[in-house]
Amino acid sequence: MTIVTKNRTTLPTDYQLQEYRIQSILGQGEFGITYLAQDTKLNQQVAIKEYFPKDLGIRETNSSVVRPQSQEDKNFDWGLERFLQEGQAFATIQHPNLVRVLRCFEAHSTAYIVMEYEQGQSLSSILSKGALTETEILKLLPPLLSALQAIHEAGLLHQDIKPDNIYLHDQDHTPVLLNFGIARYAMARLRRDVTKVVTPGYTAFEQYQIQGSQGPWTDIYALSAVLYCAISGKTPINALERIDAIKRRKEADPLPPMTKIGDKHYSKQLLEGIDWALQIAEEDRPQTVIEWTKALQLQGNQLFNISALSQSASLMIKQFNSWVLVGVIVILMAFNVGYVFYTEFGNTQLQQQQTEALQQLQQQIVAQKQIWQQKLETVQQPFEEAQKTIITLEEQLEQQQFENNEILKKLETTQELLQKTRFAKEKAEARQVGEIIRDSLLDGSLGPDMVWIPAGQFRMGDIQKQGDDDEGPVHWVSMNSFAMGRFEVTFANYDRFAEATGREKPDDNGWERGQRPVINISWYDATAYAEWLSQQTGQIYRLPTEAEWEYSARAGTITQYWWGDEIKPKLEHCDGCGTPLNHKTMMVGSFSPNPYGLYDMSGNVREWTGSGYESKYYGQEQVFLHKNNVGYRVERGGSWFNSPELLRVSARYQGKPKNRYINVGFRLVRE
Repeated sequence: MTIVTKNRTTLPTDYQLQEYRIQSILGQGEFGITYLAQDTKLNQQVAIKEYFPKDLGIRETNSSVVRPQSQEDKNFDWGLERFLQEGQAFATIQHPNLVRVLRCFEAHSTAYIVMEYEQGQSLSSILSKGALTETEILKLLPPLLSALQAIHEAGLLHQDIKPDNIYLHDQDHTPVLLNFGIARYAMARLRRDVTKVVTPGYTAFEQYQIQGSQGPWTDIYALSAVLYCAISGKTPINALERIDAIKRRKEADPLPPMTKIGDKHYSKQLLEGIDWALQIAEEDRPQTVIEWTKALQLQGNQLFNISALSQSASLMIKQFNSWVLVGVIVILMAFNVGYVFYTEFGNTQLQQQQTEALQQLQQQIVAQKQIWQQKLETVQQPFEEAQKTIITLEEQLEQQQFENNEILKKLETTQELLQKTRFAKEKAEARQVGEIIRDSLLDGSLGPDMVWIPAGQFRMGDIQKQGDDDEGPVHWVSMNSFAMGRFEVTFANYDRFAEATGREKPDDNGWERGQRPVINISWYDATAYAEWLSQQTGQIYRLPTEAEWEYSARAGTITQYWWGDEIKPKLEHCDGCGTPLNHKTMMVGSFSPNPYGLYDMSGNVREWTGSGYESKYYGQEQVFLHKNNVGYRVERGGSWFNSPELLRVSARYQGKPKNRYINVGFRLVRE
C-alpha cells in the first residue's frame, strides 16, 4: 500500500493505540484515516481505519476526537454507529479476496476497525502502465466476482469499487477488495451531500440520488467500470454527464461501447458483458453476480481434477512396488552369474568368499527392503487420506451443484417477479391520485382496497411543537408514489390468510370479527400477512415506513390532525373523542376519510410500521427494517385506548416486534 505524509489531524507516529503501535498513514479521506500499525501482541502489521469525519471532528492535544458543539453532534454519533456496524458486518465474511476485518473497538471518543495489512500494489498503479490483456483480466475477474457474491449473500454492498480499492498480492498477484464505502455513503445520504464520497466514472447513477434504489447491480456497475478502464486505459464517462447528454441535450450516450473499443482484441461475451453492466438504468443491468457471470461465460471455480490426482496416486504406488521387485531381481541375477562362473573354476576359496558375499548381499537386500517398505507405508498413508478427502470433495461438489441449480431456479423466479414489478411501475406512472386498486389473488378473489398516493415532499415531525422530544427534528422528506391501504387490515382480511396458511387466528377480545380492524397480532404476524399477499398477487406488499405513514396521514396538511389542530367529534375514535363504544374498536371506515381517501389514520387502532425506533430522526424513518432485527418498531396513529393528543399525525410509539396488543393493528403499502 502507498504511504502518505503526516497530517496534524492524525495520530502521531509511534503512538500506542491499545496493543497497536502507529507506524505511518496509509490514506486519509473525508470520513476517516487509515494507518499502518504494528500489532505488538501478535508481532504482525495491520491496517487500522479510524472514524474521523474531518468536517465534524477535531483532535485535542491528548489525541482524543471531540465533536463541535452544534447540531452536527447528532450526525457524528449517527455516523459513528454506522461505522461500527460496517466493521462488525464485514468481520463475519471470510473470503480470500476480501480484506479481512480482525476486530472493532471504541477509544478516544471515536471508533477503529482493524484489518489485515495487504502487501501489494493497487490495480490503478498497474493500469497506469497500460491496458490488461484478456488473459490477465480473466485471471482477476473470477476471484473479484466471488468476493462480491460473498458480500451480497451477507446482505451488504461494497459501494466503493474502483482501481484504487483493488490490490494485487506481491507474490501471486491475486486480487483483494479493500475499503468498504457503506458507512461514509450512509453519512453522506444523511447530510444530503453524496458528491464528496462518490468516484466519478465508477459510481452508478443511483448512488448520486439520496433515495436511489441500490443493490447488487450498483456494485456490478462499478466493477464493470473497472474492466472498462482496464481495457480502454480510460476512466468511463461520469454517469451524470451521460444522463445530461441523453436527457437534456437529447444526444446519444457519450460513453463509447466496449464492443467498439475492444473489437478484435477481446472476446465478444466479455465486451458485451461489460456494456450490459454499464447501462445507466439499474433495471437494465444484471441484477446479480450469478446472472452477470453466466453472461460473461466464466467458470465459477477453477477446481483441480481430483480424479486425475487419484489415478496418479495409485499409479505412483504401483510403480514404486515394481521398482522394488525389479531391483531385487537384477541383484539376484547378477549374483547367480558370478556364482556359476566361480563354480566352473572349482575354486574352494572363491566359493567360500562367494558364500560370505551372498550372506552379506542377502542382509543388505533385507535391510534395503525394510527401508523401502517403510517409505512405501509413509507414502501410502497420506494417499489413503487424500483418497478419503477426494471422496468427501466429490460429495460436497455434488451437493453444491444441486444447491446451485436450486439458486438458479429461485433466480429465474426472482427475475420474473422483477419483470412484473417493472411493468407495474410503468403502469403506476399513469395512475391517478386517489385511485383505488384491488389486486386479484390466485383463487380469483380480490385483495384489500389500496389508494394511490402521489409523489411529493413534506415536513416530517412535530411542526406545531406540541409533542414529545422523539418527534423531531422536523425535516423535509421526499417521497416516491405508492399505494396505501384504504382501511386498516380487518379480521376478515387476516382470517382468510390464517385459513390459507394454517396459522392460528388472533383473539378478537369478544368484540366480533368481520370488518373490525384485526388486533392481537405481532409485527412478525403483520409481515407474514404482507409476504403471503405478495405471493398471491405477484405485487410487493409490506408495512409502510414511518415516513410513508406520516406522509399519507397528513395528506398535504401541516396541522396536528389532517382536519386541523383541534379534536372534532365524528372524525376519530379514541378515549375522550366523544364517540360511542370508546372501550373497544369500531368497524373500519366508520368516519370520514382524509384528503387522500384514507380512513382511520387517527384513532381506532395504532398501526405497526416497518421502521425501527430511534429517539430522534436519524434516517431510520425512511427504512424498512429487516425481520431478523429484534429492535423496537414504531407504531403510529393512536387508538380507541389513547387520549386525543396521542392521535396527532406526528405522535410516535414503540413496541417489541414479538409483542401483541389489543389496541394495535396495521395497514399495508403496495409498491
